[in-house]
Amino acid sequence: MDVELKPPAWATHLLSDLTDWQRAPLAVRELRPFGLPDDAYFEYAWLDAAGKPRADPDDPNPARNPWWDYARGLQGPAYRPDPDAVPGDRRPAGRVLRLVVPSRILGRERHVLVYSPAGLAEATLPVVYFQDGKSYFGWGHAPQVLDRLLSAGRVPPAHLVFVIPAERSWEYVIRREYLRFLVEELVPAVEERVPCDGRRTALGASLGGLLSAGLAWRHADLFQTVAAQSGAFLYAPDREVADPYQGPEWLLEQVRAAPRRPLRWYLVCGTLEWLAPCNLRLATGLREKGYACEIHLRHAGHNWVNWSDGLPGALRFALGPPGGAGSSP
Repeated sequence: MDVELKPPAWATHLLSDLTDWQRAPLAVRELRPFGLPDDAYFEYAWLDAAGKPRADPDDPNPARNPWWDYARGLQGPAYRPDPDAVPGDRRPAGRVLRLVVPSRILGRERHVLVYSPAGLAEATLPVVYFQDGKSYFGWGHAPQVLDRLLSAGRVPPAHLVFVIPAERSWEYVIRREYLRFLVEELVPAVEERVPCDGRRTALGASLGGLLSAGLAWRHADLFQTVAAQSGAFLYAPDREVADPYQGPEWLLEQVRAAPRRPLRWYLVCGTLEWLAPCNLRLATGLREKGYACEIHLRHAGHNWVNWSDGLPGALRFALGPPGGAGSSP
């Protein structure tokens, strides 16, 4: 589709999926009509002379964006959400358990939501651990997605664990203390309440995707599957960088240098975001090393529409078909 955005008189720059938002705003004097794939979902806003992001006054419809009320969304004529990612007005059919996990390692209590399908709260099942748990529970509607997949017979049941961050920018850059908390304190506390059959998936988006990959990489004895959406793989935990979204590709270096580990990988990224190249390089490196790896590119940016649409596929990969091998490597 052809897109011609007309800036308001007060606008100085365009912020959008194509400009990495505030990382590389485009001056309006440089703005030209541009093309997007017909199945694209695209978000944007304007920047005024005071440096304040503002909504397009000609577009009254807000984007489905939990971060910024000024974001506006455009979708191509062929854009369709994944049907299993549209929860409608349905509430989760199963049990939602709210846990408080005291942490000696972090020196504070941590909050966790645990979802179990209806009638299976005490069953021994695979467990999927979500970073950015509150967002995946609320914006991603992950319990309802699992309910839909179960009712359609596309996956076997699982417990879903939603870990809520406290200091996200510190925790999610693969801090050893945070990994220790997850492995030594959170997993045992959760699995005292919902039994695990030994199959675990680490799942997250953006920095949460990086953290999930790092968690499974360093603890492949516990986790068998990584599902990373728009993984922020331009980061190295052993090097100080000013911006964790731009830096060395530590995980790719590890994959190339280390013996293969018993992990399966599912990567999803938007073609309109700056992280697509590093996700593609990681997928290539994983496959060259002999890992089972799927990568899916969606014509979207770094946003929750992209991640919500990609969640059913991630759960199908992680859990496998009913009666199948699930997340076993």
